[in-house]
Amino acid sequence: MIPKITGAQRDFSSGEIDVALKRSDDHPARKTGLRQMANFRILNSGAIQDRPGKRASLYLPTAGRTERIVMSPDNVFDFAFGWNGNGEIRIYDAVTGLQKAAFGNQGNGAFLPWTLATMGQIVYAVLRNQIFFTFPGMRPQVLTWDGTPSGWTIADFAEQIVGGQRRTFFYRISPQGITIAPSAQTGQVTVTASQPFFTAAHLGTRIRYINRQLLINVVNGPYPSLTCGALVEEALPGHQTITSTVDPTTIFSVGDVVRGSVTGSVGQVFQMQGAPTNSITIQLLNTNSTPVSALGSFRDPGSVGGTLAFTSADTIIGPGGSIPATSPGTIDIPAPTTIWDEEVMNNMQGYPRSVFVDQYRLGFCDFPTIPEAIGWSAINAPTDMYVGSDPSNAIFEVVPDKCRVYYVVPGAESSEFVFCDKKLYYIKIDAQNPLKPGSVGFQTLSSDGCAQVQPRAAQEMLVYVNAGRNSVRAIEALGAYYRPFNVRALTDFAAHLFSNISALAVPTADGTFNERYIYVLNGDNSLVVGKYTVQDGQIAPLIGWGPWPDAGTIFWVAATNADVLFTTKYFNATICEILDDSKYLDGAIFVNSLPATFTAPFGQGPLWWIAGQTVSLMDQSTRSMGTYNIDANGFIVPQGNAGEDLTRADLVAGQPWTSIAEPFCPDASPGQSVHQRMFKRRVSRFAAYVIQSTGFMMARLFAGPVTPTSAALGTVMNERRFPPYNQDDDPTKPPPLRETVERTRPIGRAFDPRVAVIKDTPGPMQIAELGVECSI
Repeated sequence: MIPKITGAQRDFSSGEIDVALKRSDDHPARKTGLRQMANFRILNSGAIQDRPGKRASLYLPTAGRTERIVMSPDNVFDFAFGWNGNGEIRIYDAVTGLQKAAFGNQGNGAFLPWTLATMGQIVYAVLRNQIFFTFPGMRPQVLTWDGTPSGWTIADFAEQIVGGQRRTFFYRISPQGITIAPSAQTGQVTVTASQPFFTAAHLGTRIRYINRQLLINVVNGPYPSLTCGALVEEALPGHQTITSTVDPTTIFSVGDVVRGSVTGSVGQVFQMQGAPTNSITIQLLNTNSTPVSALGSFRDPGSVGGTLAFTSADTIIGPGGSIPATSPGTIDIPAPTTIWDEEVMNNMQGYPRSVFVDQYRLGFCDFPTIPEAIGWSAINAPTDMYVGSDPSNAIFEVVPDKCRVYYVVPGAESSEFVFCDKKLYYIKIDAQNPLKPGSVGFQTLSSDGCAQVQPRAAQEMLVYVNAGRNSVRAIEALGAYYRPFNVRALTDFAAHLFSNISALAVPTADGTFNERYIYVLNGDNSLVVGKYTVQDGQIAPLIGWGPWPDAGTIFWVAATNADVLFTTKYFNATICEILDDSKYLDGAIFVNSLPATFTAPFGQGPLWWIAGQTVSLMDQSTRSMGTYNIDANGFIVPQGNAGEDLTRADLVAGQPWTSIAEPFCPDASPGQSVHQRMFKRRVSRFAAYVIQSTGFMMARLFAGPVTPTSAALGTVMNERRFPPYNQDDDPTKPPPLRETVERTRPIGRAFDPRVAVIKDTPGPMQIAELGVECSI
């Protein structure tokens, strides 16, 4: 008798694994993995179950992405981002499905710029009753909700202007060596640069001269120009020439910052003369928030309250020593200085491509001209972006290593995580180090960057995509003092399932089942789902992945609380569908109780939106009625089958899928030779232990050798079907949910024989164990 070996697999926690592991008998993933696991989900018990269906929620003929946003516990909205020649946003009530608002233009009247191919780059964040959207090349847009279902408005994001001062971020973007000099301290002035700099693009933008703002309103060619015209929005500090009894050239250098010992005046040395003149010219640096309209700003030494300039009582103190201010002069026009900067966000510099909210601050990052910068608004003031020293003021920081900041994501332990193209950082935030100006420090978490795919929170962790877009990683909390976080790969043994990842979705609450899953959308529109378990703040060692192929083309996947939303195209119709554990079809819709957006036009049937196509029908929850044609007007063509009633309230139409579970055949252990692993083998028995089964088939798959005339690997060569109904069952009723063992004796031999359980009819089924008896 030929020696045989029997394998019984009861744990499928590793999901579908790379076929390269098929000979790694002792590997943990090989012991709990499958060669194929399509359209199954892994249970907490380790068993697998036919995946949930998807319930049709919205008909969206022009959409490519749908997001669900909770504005209040009783007001949840679905946002459909679409393209109809131009970008658009449609807002629907998530409960009724009724459209509440639609926008095709930005607040400034320009078209929304995204297309179906680029709308994955939309980033949004919610702060109170406002939603802030960013997109490359677009000024941030603000959707404001007034608390009523249809009370939505759209506007451009605009920073506050207080007393002429725009409360926005400023940073030195132009080359550092350029100086500028305004022609006066107030009013309309001419600003002269040390080299040609100003262009027509500067019109309407602001610069700061020693922290005081000027609005550029005139730039004459040829470009670039040495000069521009500007309106002084905040009175400018001038310069002051001071004579001393000591030669200043022996004490100071041009560019030194000096301070008055009595008045506290601060200035920068920009010119000196030695003996016998002994004069020093200082550009005053003291600034305040006094607007132009106020009197006495930057007063001369002899005027009342003139403490912003040097007086004869001062000793001028600098890095190299000090001299007495024997004879200070009056304040003159501003002098040339390198201490100036520019707006970070405007039509010239561009606008941020990413937005976030944390600690009641609105944040922006991925600025076109400063991609390594991150900016936070003042607390509870999303339009106040002016950096100051008060703890509630705005913050503007730059990450090291010339990285481009894609996203900033709040973590579970108050810290913020910075996802860049070349590195990952975290910002420590706690009671001892709150988020405030001067507190931000960037701690390197990983020297590997991430892809431009938005990370998602998964309980205490953050899940993100690597820079190559071909694997999923997680940031876990270790709890160690010096290294509180760790980065871990999640897809090492299922790398074949991932390619050009475009979206991640992670539910943050339990729905109708207790398991938690990560949903990954690939660039080819294929969906991969991984089951994970969190233990002590970290993902358990085993995480199982499996593909969920279906009849449609998935454009986007998103999750809010327990709901998972898919934007999917079936035939020529795009819909939003929601994962639903009570459905066994995709795009499932109650034929005689249509959602609001599926209401049929006059004279057309309930499936008008896929007229001329085919659907599978089910009634009584689990009774599959088979495939039906839809006529040109959207009506289902009757077949006259037993129990057929196309008027039933519980009649569901949708698209079926095929589920496949293929175990690895057991291998005999190496050792004393009994010719194990040396000859072609045959599966003598193949058994499946199933629960709540509604029919399936067991098949032998082609396992080679491949020749020009052979079938493809994995092709079904022979099968045995176990139907949902036995001979004495009533086919007009739902099939019995069977808990049984079925087995078959496949024929054929191969070095690695292949067998599988295939479910190609709608309905529930769990697999508790797969047993394979095989020659060695």
